[in-house]
Amino acid sequence: MTKAKPLILAIVGVLLLSFVVYNVEVGLYYFQYPDQLVHYKMEIIEMISGNCDRAVINADLADHQSNQCLSPLGTYYAIDVIIAAIGFVFSISAPISALKQSGKLKISRGWSKNMARLRLVLGISLVTIAVSDAIGLLTTEGQPLDWALVLGVPMNAVLVEAALLILGIMVIKKAVRHLKSKPNSEFAEPWQMAGASNFRGSLEKKGKSPDKGGVMTVGDLRSALSLDQYEDIFQLGTSSGDDISVGRTCHYCNGQGCTQCDFKGEFM
Repeated sequence: MTKAKPLILAIVGVLLLSFVVYNVEVGLYYFQYPDQLVHYKMEIIEMISGNCDRAVINADLADHQSNQCLSPLGTYYAIDVIIAAIGFVFSISAPISALKQSGKLKISRGWSKNMARLRLVLGISLVTIAVSDAIGLLTTEGQPLDWALVLGVPMNAVLVEAALLILGIMVIKKAVRHLKSKPNSEFAEPWQMAGASNFRGSLEKKGKSPDKGGVMTVGDLRSALSLDQYEDIFQLGTSSGDDISVGRTCHYCNGQGCTQCDFKGEFM
């Protein structure tokens, strides 16, 4: 289900956005007048409520009367804008969700904090609108807004104010919780960071696979600078080899054999 989430978001978003745009700009309903074919926009709320009967609509249009289920093309109500906005958000969220799942999208903590601040402002705005409408500050008459005209749907003002207030509080709580969260204080070496292998020097890259991470060792550095031909008094002092041998005991492995001495235990 999680892997299919981007696809579901994309399909639902495109369908919602296409439905609203086609209904408002082209028209889902048409009527053949004696001289022309006219398209009308259908009201979504009336469609959902089941009050739109084709015979009744055709009878009203034949008498050149308006019908509550129809509106002229190009007429956007709040419900149309809300559905179109939901479709747009879903369409944008689909590729972002896909990139997050693939690990190709990394959101920095600074950007995440900025988004949380925007959500905090949105939550405060919703609460302010709800309180202002409840005390009558949004109209000159000192009464709550007529939300039926705003949304295009018969809505009780108290229910709208309560919904805005609850939604605003939820958004504020989530934003504040994110702003107060602290990042994991895990220390990471420079070569452990993402993309650090792209910034390694030529000596670090020499003789190593490009996909191999990690920092180069002292032995790698000595080999790159051709220092193995010289005696290292300090390193030799750490060796416990007191016996006389033909070659020089490898002071990296103390004669046990390693990559520096081709697993011979000594330098010839």
